[in-house]
Amino acid sequence: MNDSSTIVENMLIHHAAFVRAQKQLEQCFIYSANKAEAEGLAIIGESGTGKTSVLKDFKSTHKPTRSADGMEVPILYVKVPANPAVKSLQGAIIHELGASDSDRGTEGEKERKVKILLRNTGNRMIMFDEFQHLYDRGTRRIMIHAADWLKGLIDDTRSTIVVAGLPSAQNVIEENPQLERRFLAPIHLPQFSWHNVDERDGFCDILEVFHSAIAKEFKTPELHSEVMAYQFWRATEGQIACLVKILRHALRKAADEDRTVICLEDFAAAREISVSLKQWPVGEP
Repeated sequence: MNDSSTIVENMLIHHAAFVRAQKQLEQCFIYSANKAEAEGLAIIGESGTGKTSVLKDFKSTHKPTRSADGMEVPILYVKVPANPAVKSLQGAIIHELGASDSDRGTEGEKERKVKILLRNTGNRMIMFDEFQHLYDRGTRRIMIHAADWLKGLIDDTRSTIVVAGLPSAQNVIEENPQLERRFLAPIHLPQFSWHNVDERDGFCDILEVFHSAIAKEFKTPELHSEVMAYQFWRATEGQIACLVKILRHALRKAADEDRTVICLEDFAAAREISVSLKQWPVGEP
């Protein structure tokens, strides 16, 4: 495959909401060093708004290191299992920290292992992605137990706990008033609205960055012009993940056909392939 078809694959655009989330994470991380006060932070947004990208990009700036005392893992990223339960969360932490037998042991045994591993690796922040699984796929009993466990984890480890997920993730935090008090105000990553001037401008700015990269290899309409930006917004409902899919498939088609021009029809075809929403809209805003 032509390398030019992968232009948008690894692009990470630090738009305003992304930067705000990163700054809050950095502040939490800095103050976690003294372990004086336990706190949590929730990053909330609809699917495709960049929650996972925010977590992984921040984690990449504080990578694990090996010292004479062993491996140090300042930030731990954990994806909440599809079958959510405290034992599965404990197992996921043990697995991500590279320890063996993550699936074995009672909940109490796993808890002791988790706390030892977190202490020995100098952990300062634990990120739980797809946190809504505890609400959407678990029972109320599991959710209550998980909220109680999370409160204890914050208090016992003094690590900053970051959770990311769909809006329903907030229900888990709000289930336990003591847990809720330990959390800062949530950060919301938006689906960009065309009717909010700041968000519309932000969406156009993102399109301009994509256009600048694509235009180095392909001749294409200005993606960030008002008419084109509106068409992309209608097609994606303001979700950057959907936008990336459309651009990716348009680039692949042009690369496969050995073309250096991408036209409106290519974007329309890419939209039909990559995003199963409404038909590609027509008309001006």
